[in-house]
Amino acid sequence: MVYSSSFIYAQERTGDGFAFIKKQLIFATLGFVALFFALRVPYRKWADWYYPVGLAAVGLLAIVLIPGVGSRVLGAQRWLKLGPISVQPSEIAKFAMILFVARQLEKKKEILHRFVPGVLSNFIVPLPAMLLLLLQPDFGSTVMITVVIFLMMFLAGVPKRYLGGIFLLGGGSAAALVLGSPYRRARLMTFLDPWQDPLGKGFQVLQSMLGVHNGSIFGVGLGNGKEKLFYLPEAHNDFIFAVIGEELGFIGVCAVILAFCFFIYRGLKIASDCWEEKQDRFGSLAATGITLALGLQGFVNMGVVLGLLPTKGLTLPFVSYGGSALVVDLFAIGILLNISKGNPCVPPSS
Repeated sequence: MVYSSSFIYAQERTGDGFAFIKKQLIFATLGFVALFFALRVPYRKWADWYYPVGLAAVGLLAIVLIPGVGSRVLGAQRWLKLGPISVQPSEIAKFAMILFVARQLEKKKEILHRFVPGVLSNFIVPLPAMLLLLLQPDFGSTVMITVVIFLMMFLAGVPKRYLGGIFLLGGGSAAALVLGSPYRRARLMTFLDPWQDPLGKGFQVLQSMLGVHNGSIFGVGLGNGKEKLFYLPEAHNDFIFAVIGEELGFIGVCAVILAFCFFIYRGLKIASDCWEEKQDRFGSLAATGITLALGLQGFVNMGVVLGLLPTKGLTLPFVSYGGSALVVDLFAIGILLNISKGNPCVPPSS
């Protein structure tokens, strides 16, 4: 689908229609190397390295904001240029925060009823990461990390009164950030009525829905879609699901949805088995966080493409074009697979 959705655009931009698929194949290869590396490292090691990993992720988020170091694209400074490739630190931070919170919730399991040492301490590293993400700005990743951490805390047994306060504070902060930012407010208004500005702010989502509509049941055929011919912006990236809908139809859309449903089921099953068989709190929460981060991002992306959610700069995991995202996502899958191997539980270090 990356090849189908990017060929014409790549031909126009670089003179080589295979430019994007070549890069994606390279990153896929690197991603599987990362996957097998993570599969070989006992997952309990990440419980020992959780603080350095978390602080390193925060450091990368800070570095990307340094003028002349971070790369600015479409008004957002989210990338680090490393020669011919670009790295998006937010992708690394997403899973670093999951590992950090999973370990914190394991260490604090006896004092979760105490707000400051048991609950607030879980945000000692994620909070600076979220603030740095907002400065990029990357509101979508910030919300995604917050939601996943909240769900992990819920499953870990944090008292409901504290969760309620966090929910109200987080929801209020999100509302203030949306309503207080002209471009975020415009996105919300566009979501509510894209026909207000069909040739401007509403153009992308309307073209996306048109492509899915044209696909009908069986699609127009792989490679035969019209929306990718410079009608639909980001056709090979954030809106690749629309190309799937147009070219593979309702059948293709259902296949992707079912694949993500199966992934979430298997990931949560791994988390459940890790707890039931080994009573391993860190492994169970880490597996839950990884599964929810990838699964929820997938469904948010599909919701945006179908006009069910406001536009967010979140890709479709494993499907959209994107190098650092694919490598990091596959690395996280390696950790998840390592948890599923059923290795004997190594007692956590003090």
